[in-house]
Amino acid sequence: KCHLQGEIKLPDGGVAVPSFMLMAEAYLDDAYAPETVADRIGIPAARVRQLAADLAEAAFAKQITIKQPWTDWKGERHEEMIGRPVSMHAMRGISAHSNGFQTCRALHVLQLILGSVEVPGGFRFKPPYPKPPHVHPKPAGRPDQVAPGQPMAGAPLGYVLGPEDLIIDKNGAPQRIDKAYSWDAPMSAHGLMHMVISNAVAGDPYPVDVLFMYMANMAWNSSMNTRGVMDMLTATDPQTGEYKIPKIIYSDAYQSEMVAYADLILPDTTYLERHDAISLLDRPICEADGVADAIRWPVLEPDRDVRGFQSVLLDLGARLGLPGMVNDDGSAKYADYGDYIVNHERKPGIGPLAGFRGEAGTSEGRGVPHPGQLDAYIENGGFWHK
Repeated sequence: KCHLQGEIKLPDGGVAVPSFMLMAEAYLDDAYAPETVADRIGIPAARVRQLAADLAEAAFAKQITIKQPWTDWKGERHEEMIGRPVSMHAMRGISAHSNGFQTCRALHVLQLILGSVEVPGGFRFKPPYPKPPHVHPKPAGRPDQVAPGQPMAGAPLGYVLGPEDLIIDKNGAPQRIDKAYSWDAPMSAHGLMHMVISNAVAGDPYPVDVLFMYMANMAWNSSMNTRGVMDMLTATDPQTGEYKIPKIIYSDAYQSEMVAYADLILPDTTYLERHDAISLLDRPICEADGVADAIRWPVLEPDRDVRGFQSVLLDLGARLGLPGMVNDDGSAKYADYGDYIVNHERKPGIGPLAGFRGEAGTSEGRGVPHPGQLDAYIENGGFWHK
């Protein structure tokens, strides 16, 4: 059972206290008092106290009690459900502002303090979460995991569980151009796309010969530095006169801001002209009461010389003879991205889509690839839900 306060003696004689207790003590410090922060945040102290009182009343004085036994994510059984009717949503509106990440983090900490996580009326996990930490893939890319002509030991993105999982060299230096999974940013679940251009221009942790980008929105908008990005993309080395990023390859469906700075442009399709998988292996569309995934499929034929970017990557991989993208005889393993969605397996029986698997298309979650899987999704409105 979790302890929210008090001291616990450790086997080595040390003393530990719950992180929740440390968190509560930190926020009760006078530095966070409404009177202290009122001028800085532009909200009167009385209003801050009223907002806090309203939240506390909703969470504790108006709690929801449902007489329904249930088992939580830790495997503990409860005879009833206690709900805290306080819900919050934080997405692009907040996170796209300066210090937006810290704002989102503060909101989530507030949810924890109010007990409004995984309860009726509050935030609820959506499948496939929550997951135990060890089931996530770990990022690959350490010096001992990268060799010419060989595939990496794993995916470039993942979740670190300790210093041994960081993508650093023996001296502790970052190995990725964005410095993700280094001591600069160890918990980088999706990498740091907004740092790629600035790091490449600075040559930190190393200079690059070619920068290959797909849809530069993250590199521009999320860096909150549009003017600075334009200056970086045209910055030159004073000794050689060459651009600090010598060559840029870029793919997009539109004449976006990055096109003017690219040396080679790979035209992409729109969402109406290609296959896509909204997969449980990435960021699925599930709801709290059910697991789901979905596809996009071409509803328009391109009227120009263009192919979906994912299909082009598979073609490039096959031409280069990359492992996993060619058959034993050297032929391309996948005809296009639609073929990849159906036939690629992360593990035996596990593919990008969870629905309509197995030889007959009747298996769910696991099963051998089903040739008619995409057609089954289309017949079902593009979705699978359980």
